[in-house]
Amino acid sequence: MSPPRTPSKRKYKGLTAEQLREERRERLLSSALQLYAERGYANAPIELICSTAKVTTRHFYEQFRGREELLAALFRSLVGEASDVIRASLQDPSLDTPRQISHALRGFAHYMLEDPRRARILCLESVGVSDSMERMRRKLVHAFARLIADYANNLVAAGFIPARDYSMSAVAIVGAINELFVEWLVTDTGMDVDDLATEMVILFQALVQGARQFLPE
Repeated sequence: MSPPRTPSKRKYKGLTAEQLREERRERLLSSALQLYAERGYANAPIELICSTAKVTTRHFYEQFRGREELLAALFRSLVGEASDVIRASLQDPSLDTPRQISHALRGFAHYMLEDPRRARILCLESVGVSDSMERMRRKLVHAFARLIADYANNLVAAGFIPARDYSMSAVAIVGAINELFVEWLVTDTGMDVDDLATEMVILFQALVQGARQFLPE
């Protein structure tokens, strides 16, 4: 009786099968970013995505069940990168508490708009696709709102603003920032990225000043 065969570890172009699979996945995500942003999600069929990525449709379906699952994977990837930018800024020990949020908002604006495809996917192309994508978008809103609310609580602890529940105010700020991105994408605002980042900082500062002025100590 011959011994059992072990799984093949043959390489193609120096890559293992798993590395090739991951490379194809990254090419599909990159093509989706390009095509969904340029043509719109609805106008980017799987065949075009595959030809752009130089990936066969068979390999596509090894990775994703369809275009929406690819969109969801791209959405999660962009959200993860944006979250890393924000968290790194909020944890910068060289900045005092009041300046951390301004630094984080500016970093977020630059991440989103220096490659506007990112903002287009997160703020436009993922809207109205399905109930599943809408739930994902709401989770994103609440996740970013929690970051803002947590930061507001840091300001409370430092004595800058009165103690209260800032969760709904944080949701409102996230919604306003989203609309700023959309306006920048679809109209000629005449603003560069730094200008838009300043508007985002003003929004948060308005929350801080309003809380200090109108809420009881």
